[in-house]
Amino acid sequence: MSSWNFVGIIAWIIVIALLIFVVFNIRNRHLKILVQQKKKITGVTILTDLLEIVVVILAVSGMLYTSLFTKVDLNDKDNIVVSYKYNPMIVQTTNDGQGYYVKINKQESSSSTDVYQYWLNNSKYTVSSQNATVSDATLPFTVSGLRLNWPVKKIKKLDSKYQDAYVITMQAKYKNNFRNGLGLKANRFAMEYRVLRVPASSFINVEK
Repeated sequence: MSSWNFVGIIAWIIVIALLIFVVFNIRNRHLKILVQQKKKITGVTILTDLLEIVVVILAVSGMLYTSLFTKVDLNDKDNIVVSYKYNPMIVQTTNDGQGYYVKINKQESSSSTDVYQYWLNNSKYTVSSQNATVSDATLPFTVSGLRLNWPVKKIKKLDSKYQDAYVITMQAKYKNNFRNGLGLKANRFAMEYRVLRVPASSFINVEK
C-alpha cells in the first residue's frame, strides 16, 4: 500500500473521533443543563447541536465522496497515469475450418452485455463488453464511450506487426499524491479497458 494512503486513514480516524466527540458533547451538555443546572433546553442549545451535527455530516459526506463516489477522469494527468500493453492474439478455428480471433458467446451474454473470448499464448481470456470492445481494422480506429487519446500512430505500426490481430489493454492508475491518498486510492488501479483488434468482422465468431 502506498504511504500516501495513510493520509486517508488519518483523515478517517479524525472524522470518526469527531463523530464520537459530537455525540458525547451533545449528551454531556444536555445532562448538565437538565440535571446539574435544572434548566430547560433552550434554542441556543439546539442550534449548537444542529451546528455540530452539520459539521459531522459534511465531514463524513466529504470523505465518502472522496473515497467512493469520485469518477475516473482519464484525461486528468495530475491524478491519473495511463499505460498501454499490446499482445498478439492466437487464431482459432470453428468445426468447419473457419478461422477467428474473437468469439462472442451469446449463451453467457445478456440483452445489454456481450461476453468476448480470445486467446493469448494458448490461454483463453474472457471479458465483458462493458470493459472491452472489438475493433475492425478495415474501419478507422475509434473507441466509443471512452474519452481517451489513443496512441493511433503506435496502433498503425502494430497493425502491420501483428497483422491486425492483437489486444490493446489500457490501464489507468491513480498517482501517488495527497488527493488520491485522501481517498485511499494512491497507486491503485482506477480501471482497465481492452480493445480486441481483428483484421475484419469475418474473424469474429458469434456462437449462439
